Amino acid sequence: MTETVPELELFSPSIPQLPIAWDSTILGLLKECPRKFQYVILEGWQSSGFAAHLEFGIAYHKALENYDHAKAKGLSHDEATLEAVMFCMSYGSRDEHNRFVPYDARYTREPAKTRDTLLRSVLWYLEHFADDPARTLILADGSPAVELSFKINLDLETPEGNPFLLAGHLDRVVNVDGQNWITDRKTTKTQITPRYWAQFTPNNQMSLYFMAGQVVLNKPIKGILIDAVEIGAGFSRFARHSIMRTPGQQTEWLKDTYHWIMQAMTYATEGYWPMNDKSCGNYGGCPFQPICGKDPKVRKTWLKAEGYHNRQWNPLISR
Repeated sequence: MTETVPELELFSPSIPQLPIAWDSTILGLLKECPRKFQYVILEGWQSSGFAAHLEFGIAYHKALENYDHAKAKGLSHDEATLEAVMFCMSYGSRDEHNRFVPYDARYTREPAKTRDTLLRSVLWYLEHFADDPARTLILADGSPAVELSFKINLDLETPEGNPFLLAGHLDRVVNVDGQNWITDRKTTKTQITPRYWAQFTPNNQMSLYFMAGQVVLNKPIKGILIDAVEIGAGFSRFARHSIMRTPGQQTEWLKDTYHWIMQAMTYATEGYWPMNDKSCGNYGGCPFQPICGKDPKVRKTWLKAEGYHNRQWNPLISR
């Protein structure tokens, strides 16, 4: 595998339903349910609730990214915190209750996803980790290793003879006692318990990040540090946990990835993405379960009528 910078085309020219670039979201959706993959990746449908959580998570990450960049430029903790606060105040818009409003005001407004909870979570995070021993890695060009976009060639060819790609974005690379770690920030509404941490081993996203970190940096990666925040209407709680991968686990994950991409080639060639009805009740219930419960002839009509919205996912766009 090698790092590459390809054209920003997500799908194969000869098989239009086949992605040539695979990030953790695209690969994860295929593993979960090919029909859900079709709705989200191929057709761009999203439920209102999912969009609100996604938009809040993006704002949270970008605010902390502003802090990381400011610190790397030599600003003090207080000065960098102000940069993050200014971002929070300018991002999106407000409604009449000062609630956080995503880029599309039609989206559902979650009670724990407001501008106030965004500001609180960012400020409390920065105070909680004010004396963090994990220091942002400075790259050879002098830039901080923050929000690193990657595109990596796989040893598997597309129908056009080009390599399939692994793509995505690393939140941050840090150094702790001379060892490099990838950090990933998570927002959740569930309680942070051992069960919460257990979901990350095995985990598609963490395995991809671990592999990508080593390829992009061309240096050993010790593991992944997950900074999680549990967000409620009146509180934000923080915890950090380390995630590790062995060489054997990474080899297995990559072999599985090749298998899933080959399976996607079959689905795309046939133009049919089967429903995995055993996944409908997972993760609190699939947002497309009401749609899949309808007759196939009327599902597109119900998608338009039930508040689902279009937002195209493309991991090849650098942040």
